[in-house]
Amino acid sequence: MSKLFTIVVALALTTSANAADKAPVVNSSKPNIIYINTDDWGIGKVPSYQMDEASQKIIKTPNLDQLRRDGALFTNAYAGNAVCGPSRCTLLTGKHPGNAAWRANSKDPTIEQWPPKYPMLGEVARNAGYKTAAFGKVSVGGHHPPEHITLCGWDYWLGYLGHVDVRDFYANYIWENGEKIDLPKNTKKVLHGTILNKGKGTGGVVGIGKGTFVEDLYTDKIIEFMKENKEKPFFIYFASTVPHGGRPGGMRVPDLLDYDKVEGLTRSEQVYCALMTYHDRSVGRIRSAIKELGLDQNTIVIWTSDNGDESSYYLRTKTFDGNGPFKKVKRSLYEGGIRVPMIAAWPGKIEPNSTCDLITTQVDVMPTVADAGGKELTSEMDGISIMPTLRGERDKQTKREYIYFEFYEGGKQQSVRMGKWKAYRSGGWNGKLELYDLSKDIGEEHDIAAQHPEIVQRMKEIMKKEHSPHPRWNLESKKNSDKKKSNNK
Repeated sequence: MSKLFTIVVALALTTSANAADKAPVVNSSKPNIIYINTDDWGIGKVPSYQMDEASQKIIKTPNLDQLRRDGALFTNAYAGNAVCGPSRCTLLTGKHPGNAAWRANSKDPTIEQWPPKYPMLGEVARNAGYKTAAFGKVSVGGHHPPEHITLCGWDYWLGYLGHVDVRDFYANYIWENGEKIDLPKNTKKVLHGTILNKGKGTGGVVGIGKGTFVEDLYTDKIIEFMKENKEKPFFIYFASTVPHGGRPGGMRVPDLLDYDKVEGLTRSEQVYCALMTYHDRSVGRIRSAIKELGLDQNTIVIWTSDNGDESSYYLRTKTFDGNGPFKKVKRSLYEGGIRVPMIAAWPGKIEPNSTCDLITTQVDVMPTVADAGGKELTSEMDGISIMPTLRGERDKQTKREYIYFEFYEGGKQQSVRMGKWKAYRSGGWNGKLELYDLSKDIGEEHDIAAQHPEIVQRMKEIMKKEHSPHPRWNLESKKNSDKKKSNNK
């Protein structure tokens, strides 16, 4: 039997001891952590956020709704960056976008030394005493050889090497701990005619019990991993590809889950919504397993997304408002590209059905995991630990002055969030800086830079300070850059 079917992955926290009547759990000061990072799931399409009437009415996510009732809804959560590669680079390396190796999508590493000498997320978790596992879209920024993914610090991993191969929900192979494993049930015969044909409105459905639906495989393996490690603290990173579409296989599901009965939805929208509900079932299965194992009091579950909404997979119809009130979408440093949903639950620690306005980004995951494991934060970590907030001790939470982003698709973009203020600039150092008061203008519609020169000056100082020079990530205008090159000849 392939080791793929004997090794598994999952997350759970092991802190206290209210589970004497269930499976034995070792008392530990370290909570288990399950970090679920979805792919392009816009905040408006999370019914619990109540930002889009159509999403609330149509998209069925009962398990995320329950997670929200059991925990906290974060209202100021941000991705690592505005698109998948750079966002995951920030998450996995602990470097904010001004220091990160990937600041735009790129297939190949953008620094000479890769993997870098500083520890990455899995290694930090392992050094903090956790058994570590990663599933799904596990690459750090581009396409990696399998040994680079292992070097992130995973005791076990299951997924894909890049950002394209991972999009097929019925692939005929998968990578496990550096070995390429066949998925023999996903034959050409089984998958014939299932590719979504947007023009004809057909395909996208494989059939219940047919083939191997990779989203379900990840969940199976997460639960197995939790069972195997229930007496040890563990950290699980579940990088689900839902609801990202695109080649090679595109959006495909076992069943439409009655979305074909919703009046007005295109076939693409039906499959898209079904994917989200299937992922919601994954969340439910993982949480049920945590409870059955007696780990629920000791496990933190965090659910989020890697960037803002991207709706091109269903041809950008007007059915859903995927980013709610926020401006722009994925690939923009306006709020719509980087503001994301985040829900966290930890029984006995996080107040049920609460909200949290802490400004946090995915750069905070690494220091939070280190803190959870009792390790000191290091100077190599750009973020802060949010463990005080997760423990229900918000008065002890470290405060930060600002968060910073830079991104190199669609122009040389920079942005800063500082309290209620948001600065945005495109065009590098010579671009015009825009300023918004998010407390009054969440949609970033009214540029008030002219009225607040002192805030503008502070934002420019921050942008200068937080940008690390890099031969590829250059904020000079093309004219100035060409002039410097000429002077250096």
